[in-house]
Amino acid sequence: MECRAYEYRIYPTSQQIEQFNKTLGLCRLYWNIILSEKQNNHSMLIEGYKPTFTKFKPEALNWIKEIDSDCLGQMWSDVRAAFNAFFNSCNKTRKGKFVKPPKFKSKKNPKDGFRYAVTKPKFSNKGIFLTRKLGWLKGSFHCRFAEGKIKQTTIKRTATGNWFVKITVEKKKNLKKCTNMKIIGIDWNIHNDEFCVLSNGTKIKSPMYLRRTEKHLGRHQKKMSKLYKIGKEEQSQNYLKEKQRVAIIHEKVTNKRKDFLHKLSRDLANKFQFVAVENINLQTMAQMHHGKAVGDQGFGMLRNFLAYKTNLIKVPAAYTSQTCHKCGIRNSKLTLEDREWTCPNCGSHHDRDINAAINIKMSAISRLGTYRNQNACGEPSSSTKQENLKPFVQNKKSSIKGRIFTA
Repeated sequence: MECRAYEYRIYPTSQQIEQFNKTLGLCRLYWNIILSEKQNNHSMLIEGYKPTFTKFKPEALNWIKEIDSDCLGQMWSDVRAAFNAFFNSCNKTRKGKFVKPPKFKSKKNPKDGFRYAVTKPKFSNKGIFLTRKLGWLKGSFHCRFAEGKIKQTTIKRTATGNWFVKITVEKKKNLKKCTNMKIIGIDWNIHNDEFCVLSNGTKIKSPMYLRRTEKHLGRHQKKMSKLYKIGKEEQSQNYLKEKQRVAIIHEKVTNKRKDFLHKLSRDLANKFQFVAVENINLQTMAQMHHGKAVGDQGFGMLRNFLAYKTNLIKVPAAYTSQTCHKCGIRNSKLTLEDREWTCPNCGSHHDRDINAAINIKMSAISRLGTYRNQNACGEPSSSTKQENLKPFVQNKKSSIKGRIFTA
């Protein structure tokens, strides 16, 4: 089974927006109370919203009557999960990524949201119906509405003040079908504004939408910085207007980037049934160098899009650029400045990025094996090739019906 989320734009009325803001306020209050008490006493048990408000904020019990209390129950699950993840990551006996401790929620944060445990929302021409107090929500819904078993529903607000509903469903994993059984390797690149290189020799340039709007964005950010008054709780209306303009610019950049990545991933999904990428930590790459460029390209978002549109295969990224894809000899003398090189063993001349993409593809083929008497390239499989390939279907965990394959 796999989880998938469907997101729709909604257009709530003024009364519904007021209901949303009250819900966000109480969820934020409950979160901050738990966090404050937990910092003072780590052994404190995280209780539900009713005993917590009774002990620390009795007047909040009357405010709960105006909203759907189901959201506070979901917040109780979130705060428990946040602390459990933090304490488990601090345990030296457990291996894994370190998780930062939970932070206080601020009222000034424009991005926020809350969840409903609604498993059967009603959907019609009027919109979507979640709870009785909320009523019908108008929005932009398409005919393919949330296919699968609905697990939860999230209402979120963007920095520009737009509202969205996200419905998380659970459905069976299925092999993404394509007209041909082909595989392509993708090498992520950041040299000379290149986005990625395919194993067939195609080089895709990055639009770099953020870089193209930096001058316009910086002008409004400078105005906003001048209008900000230190120590003042309520800022001027001119400051709030400039803050809204900056948020709109950022949202346009994000939408353009998503549009480019959706079109690219859809084109790859239509042509290839398997897409191989490097299993690299982009967050670490951004911290080491080129942080803004890494975020502007959005390669991690492309991998997420490919994961549900086609069959994504993740392979190790070590030495893919230094290894000759013809003879397999590794040239350890190569540096990042060497964009082209000649193999000292077989004499083949390589483009650094194309050679890496081919190695990524070959590594994926060696792990993919055969499927229905065809190899990953769509050619008839032979006995000699099968001896050199690792069988892909080895156990239930590595079934071909999986969505993401990690080598």
